[in-house]
Amino acid sequence: MSSQNGAGPGSSEKRPRLRRWLPLLAVVGAAFLLAAAVYVPVRLTSTTSYCTSCHQMQAAGTALKHSVHRNVDCLACHVDPGLSNAVRWRLAESKNIWVTYLNMPVTKGMSNQVHTPSRAACTRSGCHNLSSLGTTFGNVRMNHARHVGMRGLTCIDCHGSVAHPTSGTGVQVSMTTCFMCHNGAAAPNQCSLCHVQTPTTAGHPANYLKDHGRFALLNEAECLRCHHDKAAFCDACHAKPTPAHYSGTWRYTHGPAATADRAACLGCHSYQSFCIQCHQVDHPADWVTTHGQFAGEAPKSCLVCHPRSMCVGCHQQRGVRLP
Repeated sequence: MSSQNGAGPGSSEKRPRLRRWLPLLAVVGAAFLLAAAVYVPVRLTSTTSYCTSCHQMQAAGTALKHSVHRNVDCLACHVDPGLSNAVRWRLAESKNIWVTYLNMPVTKGMSNQVHTPSRAACTRSGCHNLSSLGTTFGNVRMNHARHVGMRGLTCIDCHGSVAHPTSGTGVQVSMTTCFMCHNGAAAPNQCSLCHVQTPTTAGHPANYLKDHGRFALLNEAECLRCHHDKAAFCDACHAKPTPAHYSGTWRYTHGPAATADRAACLGCHSYQSFCIQCHQVDHPADWVTTHGQFAGEAPKSCLVCHPRSMCVGCHQQRGVRLP
């Protein structure tokens, strides 16, 4: 009966054939599991969310969200291009992951692979090509390829805050950066060297010395685009007054200096809130003969404006004894 319906011999022939395929299926299954075990960690550690999951990187991750590189993964910039660099970083990072979970000392291997973005990372395929960047950007000339070749610069030497901007910074390069080289010694510093059109008139209105403070407080970076050295330019006035200020008698002797250069005084002092305290005191008409009583009660109030030598000289001329 079994030979007639064909069921017995047919099924017995399929079983050995299936057994022959089992090793191959096992190999394919093991290969799939191995590929998944490799792919999943590789894929996860390639994302920005993985890097910023560390609390030390959260500030950098927040800044990245507000930058022009917000859609670029961390590894695209912080690990150099090339398969060998990627493999070395992931091997080191895998060790770090395991020792972290096992509460063991973290390996230092990762520090050899993750670093500030190199020029190779910025100019990798699909990102920034030096030869196609051009040489003019708005009103500024800038030959990137020439600067990189001449000084061996990296992109972040000038564009250090482009990916992780801090408060008050943007993608524009400050003239402070330019003047690291273009200081007149290491490289020329003529305005026409970089600026397509240089201003033909003064950049500030006539009263700007008096009013510049509030504008500087609103946007200090805008001031530093031209006045590139804050210590040398701003502090020369704000932190280092003329030596005469420290003479001890400046409040009484500053008149000639203020007359010669009134604007220099008003660059720091407001006439309405500072100078007027002394210069527009309204003494009564008989003050010469009546001031003695007030001076006796509060002598220091007189010395705010008048030096004691003035009092002594006047009293000696009139033969009046000074208290």
